[in-house]
Amino acid sequence: MKRYCFLGFLFFLFPAILVAADAKNGYVLTDFIRVTKPEGKKTPTSYDTAIAKFAGENNVEVDLIGVIHIGDKDYYGELNKIFKQYDAVLYELVAEENTKPSTEHSGERNILGSFQSGMGSALALEHQLKHIDYDAKNMIHADLSPSEFAQRISVRGDIIQTLYRAMILGVKKSGPEGQKDELKMQGRLLGSFFASDPSLSLKRVFAEEMLSQMDDATWVIGGDEGSAIITDRNAAALKVLRQELKNGKKKIAIFYGAAHLPEFAKSLEKDFQMKYVGIDWVIAWDLTKEKSARK
Repeated sequence: MKRYCFLGFLFFLFPAILVAADAKNGYVLTDFIRVTKPEGKKTPTSYDTAIAKFAGENNVEVDLIGVIHIGDKDYYGELNKIFKQYDAVLYELVAEENTKPSTEHSGERNILGSFQSGMGSALALEHQLKHIDYDAKNMIHADLSPSEFAQRISVRGDIIQTLYRAMILGVKKSGPEGQKDELKMQGRLLGSFFASDPSLSLKRVFAEEMLSQMDDATWVIGGDEGSAIITDRNAAALKVLRQELKNGKKKIAIFYGAAHLPEFAKSLEKDFQMKYVGIDWVIAWDLTKEKSARK
């Protein structure tokens, strides 16, 4: 598996973790995703996603809640608890207006869904759509319809541009340093299959590898002009946000793939005149055998 092929793995496993490259105005993806390691230790203890908090006039609060699409069951349970504090939670799903997600939307009947399901099993992880409570009264659909999404992809030429950038990156990564990194990663993957807990070992490898590949993934999927998967879907969500604010909602969350958060953060500051006030973290993957090991 060449180094650049791992980017393809990131896209198929976590499609919304890849971010458009024009989201550079003070925010980057690693502001919203992290791998936690105790000071002085090499072994990671958790893979975390962010809740970034923004405040506006008239006591308005908007939190950006990043998510990855396969994670620990406890991760989604914790998110369900967190959602209860909001007047509205705007969620992503490329579907017709007001569609409620179901396990069918996880795509388990298609190639992507089967891949996610298979990797989830290998890593002892669960799919988001099986555990998030989208039937809660404060959950509000905020995304493009399939026809709108297809139209935006066509206009931007996303598919062709993404394939072209992946090819260019593959050439760049085929040099000596890229081959050295590839051999190191393959060694770690191979070692995981012989570990006492293969799923835990694989989770550690993938967590660190994904974090190290974010910059390359940024360029491949977004280029320099934004993308339908990030920029245009964000615009759809922000349109719903404006409506909910107009309806008098004061405490709102935008619940989207973590890759969307840099652009959302930039838009909240620039277009909504809101200020960043802090961040909380939620453990998406517990990378310890015992939770007490994180202390």
